[in-house]
Amino acid sequence: MMAEDKDPQDEEVGRWSEIFVGRYGIYTLVLNLGMTVFAINQFLVSTIMPTVVADLGGLDYYTWAFSLFAVGSIVGAASAGPLSDAFGMRRVYAGAGVVLAIGLAGTALAWDMQSVVAFRLVQGVGGGAVASLAYGLVAVVYPHRLRGRVLGLVSGIWGFGTAAGPAIGGFFAEPDLWRDAFWTMMGITLVFVVLAWRYVEGRSGHGRMSDLPFWRLFFLALSVLIMSATSLVDLNWLRLAMFALALVIAAIAFHRDARSAHNMFPRKITTVTSELGAGYWVLFLVSIMITFINTYTTFYLQVLHGIAPLTAGYLLAIQSAMWTTTALCLTGIKRTTEPYLITAGLVCMLVAAIAIAQTLESGPVLAIAIAIGVSGVGMGLLNIPAMQRVIAAAPETEKQLAGTSVQTVRNIGISFGAAASGMIAAMAGLVDGTSREGIVRAMEWVYGANIGFALLALIMVIPVFLYRNRAG
Repeated sequence: MMAEDKDPQDEEVGRWSEIFVGRYGIYTLVLNLGMTVFAINQFLVSTIMPTVVADLGGLDYYTWAFSLFAVGSIVGAASAGPLSDAFGMRRVYAGAGVVLAIGLAGTALAWDMQSVVAFRLVQGVGGGAVASLAYGLVAVVYPHRLRGRVLGLVSGIWGFGTAAGPAIGGFFAEPDLWRDAFWTMMGITLVFVVLAWRYVEGRSGHGRMSDLPFWRLFFLALSVLIMSATSLVDLNWLRLAMFALALVIAAIAFHRDARSAHNMFPRKITTVTSELGAGYWVLFLVSIMITFINTYTTFYLQVLHGIAPLTAGYLLAIQSAMWTTTALCLTGIKRTTEPYLITAGLVCMLVAAIAIAQTLESGPVLAIAIAIGVSGVGMGLLNIPAMQRVIAAAPETEKQLAGTSVQTVRNIGISFGAAASGMIAAMAGLVDGTSREGIVRAMEWVYGANIGFALLALIMVIPVFLYRNRAG
């Protein structure tokens, strides 16, 4: 995909043992514990949200619990780099865990859906910073020959999250117990805080807050909030106008960032014809697609097919289990295979999108489960190759920025995906008390739109082969 100078060591594949010993071993422990907390929280909430809505009401705010978490993740991920420069990695990494713990405690104490989504925003800020700093550590601590191993292990941690998240969520998926799930997660998060403070290097930063991109973060957050608010209005023309306004505001944020002296993203992130841009566009679009698949899965499985919350959670977890398994099989890949793996992954995502759209009402549930698994295979095939290409393509001075911005771009995709799926469902008539037929219609609209995103992602992969051919 991308022309680049080759380091002879880049062609080597590091040994698994190297990432578990010495300085590398310490960072492997800490960053993977942080990602464990983030992953479990993701899958716990996906499993438990139908129960929360049944207890508190507020179906109109269902996708807000996901989109506002993603907004917070954008703010946290984008702020993590400047804050660590200002105050030191240890303080910011541990502090991000504290913010996540506060958000979890607030959700456990929530009194209505509005308070749930508010504290989900706080969770996102802390969780986004934790995940972003983890990818930043991968970019600057480990050499290229070990990054595939570490990223594969991170994917393995997501696999653990797919098992633990639904288990915790399903265990507590009762009206009188769901709050205890968030208390449990808060305790695990505090363990991460202690370890991060103890083991991450504690060099002081320059102490200046001026590098924080306040206005750019404001515009990005405002964009997603406007898109999320489309689920609360009744007129479709107004929803579409708000959607267009959200896209314009997001474009302004990226334009300002490209011209800033302290940019949040590598300079050519939005340019499809640039070396970095193609990779980032793929990551952005697949994040939207995976969010479209996941946001309503446990909801329609429970409502349309009578599946218990725990079972619905584990059916969704098939996706990440396949994602993890596939990713672990690809940790020793060579750069020349990356474009083919990215394309194969996108084809799997398209097949999964079509299959889910065709089976969500009639089933059988086994077919839905297989389609969910295929989407996981797709993500496993393309995720590490796309991230590897983005980091490798960045200038040496921007490699850490490229690593941290990967998570930010994914969070932006997740937030747009959650908000857009909520908007589409609202346009199709999904509200509290909607009939079965109305729910089916709304889900058909949501999953039909996802096919369009899958096709767009396949078009965006064309530059991958153009750059590969130039390199060759």
